[in-house]
Amino acid sequence: MEFDNITRKEALERLYAHWVPAVKSTVVSIDEAVGFICSQDILSANTQPVVRASLMDGVAVPSALFRDGNPDTASFREYRDYVRADTGDDFDDAYDSVIKIEDITFLDGGGFVLPDDFKVIAGMNIEPSGSSLAAGDFLFAKGWKIRPIDIATLVRGGLTSVAVVAPPHVCFIPTGSELIPAGTTPARGQQIDCNSSLARHMLTKMGATVTCLPIVKDHMEELSSALDTALAFADIVIINGGSSKGKEDFNTRLLRERGELLNHGVAAAPGRPLALAVVAGKPVINVPGPMVACCYAFDWCLRPLIARALGINPSQHPVVLAQLTKPITARAGMEFWTRVEVRKVAGKYEAEPLALNRGNGLYRIGASSGQFITPLEGGFFPAGSMVEIELLCDPAFL
Repeated sequence: MEFDNITRKEALERLYAHWVPAVKSTVVSIDEAVGFICSQDILSANTQPVVRASLMDGVAVPSALFRDGNPDTASFREYRDYVRADTGDDFDDAYDSVIKIEDITFLDGGGFVLPDDFKVIAGMNIEPSGSSLAAGDFLFAKGWKIRPIDIATLVRGGLTSVAVVAPPHVCFIPTGSELIPAGTTPARGQQIDCNSSLARHMLTKMGATVTCLPIVKDHMEELSSALDTALAFADIVIINGGSSKGKEDFNTRLLRERGELLNHGVAAAPGRPLALAVVAGKPVINVPGPMVACCYAFDWCLRPLIARALGINPSQHPVVLAQLTKPITARAGMEFWTRVEVRKVAGKYEAEPLALNRGNGLYRIGASSGQFITPLEGGFFPAGSMVEIELLCDPAFL
């Protein structure tokens, strides 16, 4: 049974109804933890300061000497009546107050003088034990994505490792008798496998661990064997190519025979013949072979699947309102992924479509900094109209 025209949302909902991932935990060193998701609440193991510390540069003195007014500080001697205590310093328990350095005029003999009517109070300018951080203090919540700045907090909290959500293992299987490895010069009828490189980097950035298998030729036995290999270790499997209705498009048939085929075709282009299945309890996605279709499928399909396996909400592209520089015509019944070059002119955004319709094939993927997804009901968007553009790069580079 085939489902030729369901929406992206419907396709994902069908898969979610058949697949509930087991979110796994692992432990990584804090030097490797950036980008990982905390699998539990993280608490401090350290107390800071351990006993106490000076809040500022100055001298530590016994407040008892100042109880009845200021003594003759000109006769004070370092290590007898006071010690230097810079910001963050601990000091001997005989001293319990810190006078900031700006209030002190040092004398040649080693003593110092203070401003008239200066008062020294017990505990002045001192950070008590645990006032900055105490053992057991909450640092990060379960589900928090660790940033570079968070590593310093973990170090200060006395942690050398942290429990994180294990990245889902995604296996990418490039298929096609016409494919040759990257770095090989193509002969007539050959195509370079660029999608393995795309998968490795795009899916890794989404939070997955990615393994790309060698190219598999269009033979049913080889395809089935590659699927077995992937299912043995991967949490999510992607079969790239062979998803349409050509003579050597075996992969959708393979999924129907090996598991439960949930759909074959989505109302989204490029890449309409995408198929979703569950085989041995794992999601298997058959992504069309063309690079732009593969990229689009990763963006709308694999991004939420990886997030689901991580137990988090999928990330969203930032959206800006931009003025089209060229018209876009979209037919009804199909969401079309139009790449655009976004420019910021006089504080406003402009978007130049790089692929104006489904059939012209002018996909300048490398130049695109944004995307416009046309609505399912279609429509005409003339030059000068304002549309919502999803940014695919840092706005600083526009």
